[in-house]
Amino acid sequence: MGRHYRKRSGGIIKKAAALAVIIAALAGALAWFCYDSGKTLESARYQDVVVKEGTAVSPDAGEKEGAKKDTPLILSPDAAALSSDTAQRPGKPASPAAARPAEVKYSGPVPLLALIVDDGGGQMEYTKRVAALDMPLTWAIIPYQRYSKETAALAASRGVPYLLHLPMQAEVDKDGAQYIIGKGMSADSVRQKTAAALDSLPGAIGLNNHRGSLATADAVLMEPVMAELKRRGLIFVDSRTSGKSVAYATALSAGVEALQNRGFLDNTADKNAIAARFREIVKNAQKRGALVVICHFRPSTVMFLEELAKNYKNLPVKLVTAPEMLELIKEGAPEGES
Repeated sequence: MGRHYRKRSGGIIKKAAALAVIIAALAGALAWFCYDSGKTLESARYQDVVVKEGTAVSPDAGEKEGAKKDTPLILSPDAAALSSDTAQRPGKPASPAAARPAEVKYSGPVPLLALIVDDGGGQMEYTKRVAALDMPLTWAIIPYQRYSKETAALAASRGVPYLLHLPMQAEVDKDGAQYIIGKGMSADSVRQKTAAALDSLPGAIGLNNHRGSLATADAVLMEPVMAELKRRGLIFVDSRTSGKSVAYATALSAGVEALQNRGFLDNTADKNAIAARFREIVKNAQKRGALVVICHFRPSTVMFLEELAKNYKNLPVKLVTAPEMLELIKEGAPEGES
């Protein structure tokens, strides 16, 4: 009896041990799956986009993740008005602006690089640190945020030119009414909303799009935006969150001075990776003659910019603001060596 019990209990123990091993293996597999999924999401959020001619510079997945992290979806003081404004435009043939004109080139002796610091207006800690830098930068401020007006006032006090960073619908956004410019809005409504957003930050030198892969691919939707910029004598910078964007071409067709983004500096939170990206960007600026690149008011980016400010004059390219780049392109040569 005792031997039978010991034999039986030994079998039970072995089975229990085997079951424990199986459970541990399953738990390990589940943990690895969650970890790997997390890495995939993080990779989508901070995708390292190579700066190449004619390529899209940010995936829609990146737009979606960025919106969750940095800004709320409702970006207007009157969400109800946005939601009610869904009147469909009457059918209209594709705009001739969709046939993209050649990009304006720069052939001066010193290559130009303009850094635009995006997504201002949501916080002030990193904004104040960037404001303290003695280096040519252009800011882009989202309207109707907690610190939008304060950010604009700080930029003005430091002589920093800033753009209105206008929220537009991305391909991943089902409801365009959540954004200031979206599918289904009439031309009059688009122009009114653009005008109201510009009025909220009256010192803006122009406008660039926040997100907007869907909206900027629609020339008809972009035309009233450009009409308002033209009326005010302001510039446009196409953030190019999609290679399908026709916003730059639409701006040029409307007679609006325009530039287009050629890459993102900080699609990673790693400062060393940001520095490596910047070296690539400098080389690309040397090849192209003039380059516009976007970065953000983020911790690692600000730390990198603080280091860059110490020796940017030693770069083989000339750092300029967006309006300075447009002026130098028109003149054909830099005004003076740094």
